[in-house]
Amino acid sequence: MTCLDKATALWESGWWVVSPDTASKLVGGRIFFHKAQDKPSFFGGRITEFRVETEGNWPGRILFKFIAGQEFKGVRAGGDGWSMEKKVVLAPAL
Repeated sequence: MTCLDKATALWESGWWVVSPDTASKLVGGRIFFHKAQDKPSFFGGRITEFRVETEGNWPGRILFKFIAGQEFKGVRAGGDGWSMEKKVVLAPAL
């Protein structure tokens, strides 16, 4: 994770193995970071945008920008639905 702007609590986390289509559906949603699947989150925020890496060691991988907040700490994700060290939960369509 990289802090992009301390004043606004803007952070970026990357190189996720997620399709751009899935990443676009996550904008406006929440992102949580856990040291282990059975542990509460230690950090997180509201996803504001994403980008696809074009250079370096991880071309094609997704980076999420998010606004961090205290309310994203201490959240448990539950044991089901984890894959490749991440758990993606999309809101049901209205």
